[in-house]
Amino acid sequence: MRVPVSLIERIQDQLEALARAERRVADIILADVEASLRLSIKELAAQAQASEPTVLRFARRMGCEGFADFKLRLSQDFVISRMFVVDEHEGSMTTGQVVTSQVYEAAAQALAYGFQQRDPKALERAARAVGEARRVFCMGVGGSSANIAIEAENRFFRYDVAASAVIDPYRQRIAAGLCQPGDAVLIFSITGKPRSLIDSAETAAALGATVIAVTRPHSTLAHAANIVLPVDVPDHEKHLQIPHRSRYAQLYVLDCLATLMATPRLGQSAPKLRRLRAMLIALHGPTTQQPIGD
Repeated sequence: MRVPVSLIERIQDQLEALARAERRVADIILADVEASLRLSIKELAAQAQASEPTVLRFARRMGCEGFADFKLRLSQDFVISRMFVVDEHEGSMTTGQVVTSQVYEAAAQALAYGFQQRDPKALERAARAVGEARRVFCMGVGGSSANIAIEAENRFFRYDVAASAVIDPYRQRIAAGLCQPGDAVLIFSITGKPRSLIDSAETAAALGATVIAVTRPHSTLAHAANIVLPVDVPDHEKHLQIPHRSRYAQLYVLDCLATLMATPRLGQSAPKLRRLRAMLIALHGPTTQQPIGD
């Protein structure tokens, strides 16, 4: 898998080779990345005493499609780089102010990692496999991955997909042994190492099922899967009281997968979703915005 190139590092590496006007644009960005993210192309050009075409040319020189793409990539890199340039655990972890900031930073970093590591083609293949499957077994062990597997069942069954969460290691092996062509197994694992998940993936794949793994690329589980949706978020080990942030990246991948799977099925699932909505309204009255079992 290709390792994403940091846009901030790309700017720093090419600094000396830039034309004078582009260099002024780069200097403003590197001097305060967070502030530059709030600037429009017109405002950035004015501060750099350059033209808007110069700013656009600079963005494309950095490998971006345009200024909007440049700002998106810069914001992602900024979120990730904060863990290396500031003390993300500064201050007491007993105050609401500090804790809310730290948890927010952890979630934002995990989402940025998930977005950078996304594999759109693999997501499309996985969505087709889930949408066309006779049944889907959703698997995970431990706190985070097991809960995400349960959440996957919750997302899929609303669209009339025969999905079931299997989080017990013994039952996972049994479920894998029941697989056949036309079935799908969706496995969540932060490390890709749990033995029951690897055994289940190998068994299900050997029996003709499509195995989808949301896990670290190149892990043992990834090698046993037919489709890999990569999630690799650095561990939080300094403060063990902070919940592991990988689950935010897992949820991001699941939401992408569920959306891709559900969209082509709306023709057949929309009448059933309307029926579910009517049942909920009958249960506790109408509401302005109410998810259907989500």
